[in-house]
Amino acid sequence: MAASYDLESSNASNLRESFYELLQRFETFPTAQNFFLVDIAKLPAEITQEKVNELGIRATTQPSGLDKARQCFEPYFGGGKNWMFLATGVDLTTERASVNNRGRTINGLLPVGPFIEEKEYPDNDLDIQFSDTNISVVDSIFRSWIQLYSVYGNMPDEDLTTTVTISFLAKQTTNRSFSFEPVITKNYIYHDCIPYIIKNENVAEYDGDVSIGNVTVGWRFSKYDVNIPFK
Repeated sequence: MAASYDLESSNASNLRESFYELLQRFETFPTAQNFFLVDIAKLPAEITQEKVNELGIRATTQPSGLDKARQCFEPYFGGGKNWMFLATGVDLTTERASVNNRGRTINGLLPVGPFIEEKEYPDNDLDIQFSDTNISVVDSIFRSWIQLYSVYGNMPDEDLTTTVTISFLAKQTTNRSFSFEPVITKNYIYHDCIPYIIKNENVAEYDGDVSIGNVTVGWRFSKYDVNIPFK
C-alpha cells in the first residue's frame, strides 16, 4: 500500500490566471532591459584643441580636429533631453553590503544575525559603449577629456565633471496603450562623472568585410541615485 502524506497547502489556485494578470497591468509587465537613453549633462568647456595642446603630452601641437569634432557632437550633450544617441550599451552599478552571522555571545546574549558589517562600494565604475562612427566621438572628445583629467584632476578651476543619466524606457503607457514617445520607467543618475579609461579601442582583425562595432568608455563618479519618475 502506497504511503499517503498530508502536506501544507499553498492556497494558490488559478496559477495561470495569476501570472497572466501580471501581463495585464503596466506596473508588472516585463520591462525591456535594452531600451534606454543616455543623457550627458554637459560637455566641459575646457575640452578644446588649445587646452589639450597645453598639456604637452601629445607629440605635436598640430590641429587634431578636436574643435571641429566638438561642433559635430555638442548637440548630443547638454541635458534637457539632448540625448546621447551614440551610446549603444551601458553597464550599471551594483549594490552590496558585507553581512556576517556571528555565533558568539555579546554581553552574555547570543545575537541572532545576520549583521551588516559594512557598506561596500565594490563597483564605482560606470561603463558606456559608444558607436564607433566615421568621426569618432571617443577619439576626439573622450580621449581628450581623459587626457585633461590625467593632468589637471578634478580641480575647481578646471571643472571636468558632468552628470550622466541613464533612462530606461517603455513604449506602452498602460497595458494596452502604446505611445509614440516612450515613457521613462526609471533613471540612474550619476553625479560628478569623469571618463578615465577607454577599454577596448580598435581591437579588430582585417578580413575584408565591414565590421561595425562599439568602444567602451569607463567613468568614475561620486554618488548615484535611482528613481522612478512619477509625475
